[in-house]
Amino acid sequence: MKHYAMVFWILGVVILVGLSWFYQGETTTFYGVAEASETAVSIESPVEILSIPVVPGAKVRQGDTLVRLRRPELALRISELARELEGVAGKASETTSTIDRQVADIRAGLESRRNQLQFEIQNLTNERNRNRELASRLKSLPRIPAQSDTADAMLLRINSLQRELDMAQATAQQKINMLLGSQGTQQRSGKVERVSLEEEMSLLRTEESRLVICSREDAIVGSVNFHVGEKVSPFTPILTLSPQSPTLVKGYIHEKVYNRIAMGDSVVVISANERSGEVRGEVVGVGARIVEFPVRLRKIPELLVWGREVTIRIPGANHFLLGEMVSIRSKSTMGKK
Repeated sequence: MKHYAMVFWILGVVILVGLSWFYQGETTTFYGVAEASETAVSIESPVEILSIPVVPGAKVRQGDTLVRLRRPELALRISELARELEGVAGKASETTSTIDRQVADIRAGLESRRNQLQFEIQNLTNERNRNRELASRLKSLPRIPAQSDTADAMLLRINSLQRELDMAQATAQQKINMLLGSQGTQQRSGKVERVSLEEEMSLLRTEESRLVICSREDAIVGSVNFHVGEKVSPFTPILTLSPQSPTLVKGYIHEKVYNRIAMGDSVVVISANERSGEVRGEVVGVGARIVEFPVRLRKIPELLVWGREVTIRIPGANHFLLGEMVSIRSKSTMGKK
């Protein structure tokens, strides 16, 4: 009985191990390279390189200058606008001075003419008053009634001079109003022109500020594609940036076992030399065709190996180096095809 009990116990252990393997699945291991998605630095206009203070592989911090550029036509237009703004300001000042001088001349001329006419009016008035006084003292002459003043030639002359004075003042004021109105119109026109030029200048200054490109985050310089003095076409990558830690792993799984991996699978990523701990990742891409393994990932470089590309996303906070070779472990169940 003891013998049969031992047999049943061993058989139970075998069945238990089989069921455990069936339900837990088998571990698939394959290799890949830790990478990061690169960001290309470019600009939408043709430019010239003024300076590139970074080199490939350099670590940069947020706000560090990556490249200084120059757009000759932009610098030329900014210089032209500056001269135009100075011209508008000078023209407005000159116009104001000219009109103020003309108004002053008109007022001075009016004042001179007013003094002259008032002097003549006063003299005629005094003379007329003296004549009337003398006439009133001569008893032999009949008294001149007040109604006859309208026929008095001297009075007519006084009235004529007064009308001339009034007309001179009205004419002078009309000229002054016209000049001041013209000044207001020119000032408004100059203001509109100045505002338009200032708005264009503001836009150009904004464009000019974009010619100094700074890093938006801590990163590593990937490639630098140009040198100082070279011309760059629109949208051509000047340099590339990568995160300081890998965020992706590109793995290659052998064609005989590629059906053991699928989108959304959770995997464990470990440095190929096992220098540090593991990182969990998620399969976010599985290649749709069979490709040749990179030489670096072949155990025997001369032996061609084929399989599918597998893209795995890993947390940014990890211990891997960019370009480091890693091993990937995934458990696949018997239910996968």
